[in-house]
Amino acid sequence: MNKKKKSIYTALSSVALTVLNGLLGLIITRQIILNYGSDFNGLNSTANQFIAMLMIVEGGFTLATNVALFKPLTDQNYKKINSILSATKNIFNKIGLFFLGIGILATVVFTVVVESSLSWYIVSLTLFMTVISTCFKLMYATKYRILIQTEHREYILHFISLFTLVISQLLIIVVISVEGHMLFIRLSTMLGSIINSLMIVYVCKKNYSYMNFDIQPNYKAIKGTKDVFIQKLTGIIYTTLPIIAISTTAGTIFASVYAVYNSIFTLLKSFINAIVNAPRMGLGNLISTNSKDVVLKVFYQYQFIVINVMFTFLTSTSVLIMPFISLYTDGFSDVDYINVKLAAILVLITLFEIIHIPSGNLINMSGNFKIARKIQTFSMVTLVIMMVIGNLLIGFYGVLLAVFITAVLLAIFEVGYVHLYYFNSNIYVFMKILMTTFGASVFLVGIELLLIPNINGYVTFFLFGMLLFTINGLIILMINLIVNNQITKEVGLILYAMIEKKLPRKIKSIS
Repeated sequence: MNKKKKSIYTALSSVALTVLNGLLGLIITRQIILNYGSDFNGLNSTANQFIAMLMIVEGGFTLATNVALFKPLTDQNYKKINSILSATKNIFNKIGLFFLGIGILATVVFTVVVESSLSWYIVSLTLFMTVISTCFKLMYATKYRILIQTEHREYILHFISLFTLVISQLLIIVVISVEGHMLFIRLSTMLGSIINSLMIVYVCKKNYSYMNFDIQPNYKAIKGTKDVFIQKLTGIIYTTLPIIAISTTAGTIFASVYAVYNSIFTLLKSFINAIVNAPRMGLGNLISTNSKDVVLKVFYQYQFIVINVMFTFLTSTSVLIMPFISLYTDGFSDVDYINVKLAAILVLITLFEIIHIPSGNLINMSGNFKIARKIQTFSMVTLVIMMVIGNLLIGFYGVLLAVFITAVLLAIFEVGYVHLYYFNSNIYVFMKILMTTFGASVFLVGIELLLIPNINGYVTFFLFGMLLFTINGLIILMINLIVNNQITKEVGLILYAMIEKKLPRKIKSIS
């Protein structure tokens, strides 16, 4: 299977996983709040971020190993592949044990400091079950995941996740329907995670017969882990600290409000990331086998697609977010979930988070971990300082303001480095595409907020949302066709060629 097909399968399977995960997540979250209250939902959401924070101990070894495996996999150098995998096995066994120890300690501390009306044993067991499933994944399945990822066959992981997601969510629905204890909610999630790890190992052993984890490990081949660690640390602080800060200061009930909004934007970002990150490993292969001039042309097309997809989604989301929140939280009585300010801040944060993803991917896939480390270190220090100051001055919104400023800094540094230094080019093409699409998006949001009808049901919301998304996508595309004609045509021809190439095969198979 060629790289383009793998990218398409990865994108489609990732989109399917994102949609299913997001929809089921929203449905389940609503039922949890209605049946167990916002307090437990806030705790459940905090537990996910709590584990994400502890994953700092992974140290960036996954990404560093991905990069180390690119060339030996291309050359089919199985001896070197196995030596790297052997080193990976030993590293992740140690990481898993360390994670278990620090996870137990952090569970005890968090149980003491969290602001919640739930009993201590519910808080501690909810966190501990999350620690156990993650520890199992680190020690048992991660070394296999890395091989599948580097082979650019992430669609396999997505299909496995689809299957185990359905299992875990069905178990949760059963627990809620029989009014089972709230701890069984977390137990169902833990079982789904463990089954996921078992299936990854089974599939990998079946498809990669050359694997041998028992040969002499090659630790030297895995380079740049210290540099990647800084990226990991910044990302963890960036994504996990807001909800953890809320849980320990404002309490888990307000954490539930943030979690509901954040889950919507996480779904949105996951959907966009499914498209944006699909060519990530292919980009690494392209960099390793082609000149920078060839890579730059493809990279411009990559950025064009990302910007158009991002603004189509964000334009529609900006208009639809509050009508959806009103529908979704109907019947919630323990706290007011309507918060326009929170929604607006999250829209802006999402915009700047996605803008620099292509540049961040290129920096990592080209092995420029030291550059990434410098950017991430500065951003991390800025984030921590501004979070502390912001929290003291204006509370939770100060924390979100710090996250927003950090997203802006990351976008400026990463995009600037890639265009001005890595490619030794200018930033004009990127800025022209960005500002054209941004201007169109702002105009559309202003008009649509004035014209939006009264939405009083999910069917109306869905139909209007589909119409709005289609209109926004077409208008943004047409404006780019006028202003950025050449690159719009280039991307269009590439997509058309891919569709045309596949069409005859489908027709033949039908006939």
